[in-house]
Amino acid sequence: MDPRQPAERIPTILVVDDDPVARTAVCGYLREAGYAVREAGGGADALILFGTRGADAVLLDWRMPGKGGAEVLPRIAAQDPTVPVIVVSGISEVRELARALRLGAWDFVIKPIEDMAVLDRALVRCLLRAELLREQGRRRETLEDLVRRRTEDLEDANRRLRREIAERREFERALAESEERFRQLMENTSEVFWVRDLASGQLLYLSPAYETVWGRPVQEAMRGGATRLHTVHPDDREGVAAAMAGIATSATPVDAEFRIMRPDGGVRWVHVRAFPVRDGEGNVYRVAGVAEDVTARRTAEEGIRTSLREKEILLREVHHRVKNNLQLIVSLLNLQAAYADGAADRERFIESRNRVASMALAHEELYRANDLASVNIADYVTRLARKLVLSSVDAEVELVLDLPPLFLPVSAAIPCGLILNELVTNAIKHAFADRDAGRIAIAARRDGRQVEVRVSDDGVGLPEGFDPAGGATLGMQLVGSLVAQLGGRLEVASGLVGATFVVRFEENEAEPYGAETPVATDAPGMPGALGSLSGGAGLVGAFIAPDDE
Repeated sequence: MDPRQPAERIPTILVVDDDPVARTAVCGYLREAGYAVREAGGGADALILFGTRGADAVLLDWRMPGKGGAEVLPRIAAQDPTVPVIVVSGISEVRELARALRLGAWDFVIKPIEDMAVLDRALVRCLLRAELLREQGRRRETLEDLVRRRTEDLEDANRRLRREIAERREFERALAESEERFRQLMENTSEVFWVRDLASGQLLYLSPAYETVWGRPVQEAMRGGATRLHTVHPDDREGVAAAMAGIATSATPVDAEFRIMRPDGGVRWVHVRAFPVRDGEGNVYRVAGVAEDVTARRTAEEGIRTSLREKEILLREVHHRVKNNLQLIVSLLNLQAAYADGAADRERFIESRNRVASMALAHEELYRANDLASVNIADYVTRLARKLVLSSVDAEVELVLDLPPLFLPVSAAIPCGLILNELVTNAIKHAFADRDAGRIAIAARRDGRQVEVRVSDDGVGLPEGFDPAGGATLGMQLVGSLVAQLGGRLEVASGLVGATFVVRFEENEAEPYGAETPVATDAPGMPGALGSLSGGAGLVGAFIAPDDE
């Protein structure tokens, strides 16, 4: 019998929780499950709402400011003892749970609720039990009313006594039938219920669902005693034994998942919740628990993990192919440079080649990294700068790198690499005029979300009146556009010795890699716009356009 069948009245659940997030999550799940839901943010509101509108069941948070669960629970039970109250709380002390049960709680669910199905099953059980109790009460009232009416109508004391005895017997039979229906309900559920005596280790009760999950006769388990652990998988046996022993030593409830072995050689996962039961003096003398077969869920989780590994392999292959395609473009630019008419044209091809190579290097770092979502700027910039310096033939350049581990998403790493490519290339070309050697320093650091990249040299400095925002060369325009794509700012400083370029931006301000960023120029002999900077053909088209550097 399901309390949510369409033919019956929809049960109304009163959810009492001072945490709006937890309350909203539970209410949303209950509504989707087909219940009518009322909400209360505290104990006082819950009592008012219950007194005026009532409820079929109450989900009660135990610890709340003001009127807590310990004050609200007995008042609700006093108003209507047939309304089930389920304690839903993060309390784990057995004493508090026992106190809740003594005050009238029907069941309890520990927060945070990792599986809402546990809450659903608790509600179904309690609503069914409440219906059985109400039915039993109605029968008792009917029988007592019948006895009372017949007693008033009968004048003969002997006949009245016989009738009363008969009615009492009928009531006992009805009560026994009600208890039998409740027992059958518990024994026909798919979960395994059990009660064990702590002193002897003997099982006092084990539901028939054990035979379905464990694949073994109930009688065998009832006789098993301490050897019952032989059904647990050898790799999990030690942990299960320690957890169960903890109930006796520290009265700590157990909530664990482990594997069991069936006689047919099959292995299943079970989720076990066990808690201590205390006697009148507060001593733990029994252990009660419930076990659920979660093999299907564990299989599904393993499938998800396998699918995730496959997607990671596919994503690595994508980065690898992108890197290979960019390397092909680099090779084509190298070949074209060999056929250039003059040194200036050849230099333009080499610069375009370096720009594409910097993007290829970023995808290579992603392909090799454990984290496919970010690039280690320290490794990326080190390799990029060394390649650029090794390509220099005009001067011996010393690299000074200050690059602690710094991870950036692709949307920020590739623009950073392109900016560094332009700044280092310009320093190599122009900073060390008429010199045989020079030094270029590159530093990067992060302060919260703020990222700072610094490139400086000890060369001749910048020409007087240099304006990076109004530069006529494609390189500086490209730097400005990439800084804008990062949502950052460019600072330039020049003195008697050397020049310094500083780029600052916030990591989450960077445009996604591939987003269009227009690059316009008024340089002589160049079109009014070079298209857009993106991760695809538009970006490569902008890089291989001629410039006057």
